[in-house]
Amino acid sequence: MNKRMLSIFIGNNSKGLLGCENDASMFYNLFETYKFSSIYKNKNKFLLIGKEATLYNLQKIFKNNKSINTLVIYFSGHGYYGGGLEFHEKIINPLEIYESINNTFINTLNIYFILDCCYSGSFPLVKKFQNINNVYILASCKENQTSSESFVSVNSEVFNKIVFNKNKYNKIIVLGTFTFNLIKLIKKNNINNIITLFNLENDNICDIFEINIIK
Repeated sequence: MNKRMLSIFIGNNSKGLLGCENDASMFYNLFETYKFSSIYKNKNKFLLIGKEATLYNLQKIFKNNKSINTLVIYFSGHGYYGGGLEFHEKIINPLEIYESINNTFINTLNIYFILDCCYSGSFPLVKKFQNINNVYILASCKENQTSSESFVSVNSEVFNKIVFNKNKYNKIIVLGTFTFNLIKLIKKNNINNIITLFNLENDNICDIFEINIIK
């Protein structure tokens, strides 16, 4: 069977958050320019930011890509204890996402979640569904912690191939602190596939960053 991967990058700025749409755009562009996960012969990428970041649009993408066997979902935005993620229209219960996946795809899936949001460590790891093989979660913080944003210069050589959304700060941009450092780690270590990235434990990633990415 051909390896088919679907990657969806979701960013929702709301209630004081400024960098979530930038975070999702940056990860989308990383997959585009860095040939991330090149081991997959067939791969589709979708960016859902702002008003496009809805459960309906997520489910629509699922339905149009039923034959994949690897799913990557990146999310940046408000998170809630228990794993709730704030999309544009409402807070999405993680079980809604799992149920949509199980009811849509025709192959058993490996699912990779990358979550840059508060309480991301409380997002449940659920494998009980018939069409879900393995679930992996890379979280920005532990279940009882919050994440942070930072002002970042885009002049860094690490980001010279990443195109950011323009904003009023010109060459200074707001990004999730976890996402910024995760991208640096990926580029510095020439990580070019999702499996290698998820072989790193969360605690080790935090040690490598050597800054307070959770507070």
